[in-house]
Amino acid sequence: MKLRNMTILGLSAGLFLLSGCRDNNEQFEEPVTEKTTASNKITTSDLPPAPPEIREEFAQDGINIDKVRVDYFSDGQPADMIADLEGKFPVASLVKNPVDQSAVITVRTFTSEERYLTYGDQNNLKFRETKAFNETIQKYAEVNGLVPMAEAGEQLPDSYYAFEKQQYQTFFGAFSPGWLRVYDDIIPYGSNKYVMSPFVPTLGFWFFDNWNNKIGCYKRQHLYMVEHLYDKKFFKKHLVTLSGWGTSTVIFWGILGYCNNKVESMKLY
Repeated sequence: MKLRNMTILGLSAGLFLLSGCRDNNEQFEEPVTEKTTASNKITTSDLPPAPPEIREEFAQDGINIDKVRVDYFSDGQPADMIADLEGKFPVASLVKNPVDQSAVITVRTFTSEERYLTYGDQNNLKFRETKAFNETIQKYAEVNGLVPMAEAGEQLPDSYYAFEKQQYQTFFGAFSPGWLRVYDDIIPYGSNKYVMSPFVPTLGFWFFDNWNNKIGCYKRQHLYMVEHLYDKKFFKKHLVTLSGWGTSTVIFWGILGYCNNKVESMKLY
């Protein structure tokens, strides 16, 4: 039985379970005001046991799931465990220590969009450029009557993809940094496809093989990447911003369970 049919969302007490960055231990640069404290450090010993398949996936990336710690911040200040990330402009990243197979997941939330954008400014993450890109695409789609076409599952005209590509180059440069393979369950097996690439860095909606609202996890094939995930077409209703180094797997389980089977558009750079 596939794990998405199990009651896994009841285990969302703390882990979003972004599996291991094999090749590098870097993460978003922390603003100098962000300090972890004992109160905002959550370990897997505090959480329900992970299903065997999740534990095995982490082990393949060289991470002992019992040595994973989650640090939470709200507006740059240490916070207790944040069980519900929706609507809080979440930004998440993982750093692993290959010496002892431990890992630290950092989850940041913000009480306003402006504070989220300011964090992006401080760390050169192009959050403002992302907002401007999204608004440009959304206006183009509305003016040209593309929203009802997309909602009906119709193929959009080539002119839209040309415009999307041109706008991506304007805001982020010529190419994205890597490839992304998606899967239809929270463990990487079953149906999968390389959907995003240096040549297809944005998806206003999932037109490849009906991937809309079906993604349970995805694997990265790149050096480093920032990913923005959205619940609606044309980059509307932000779900989460993630970052990762090297070949790694993002699993929509635990605290990221709310993203499972909900992603309708995505952007990476």
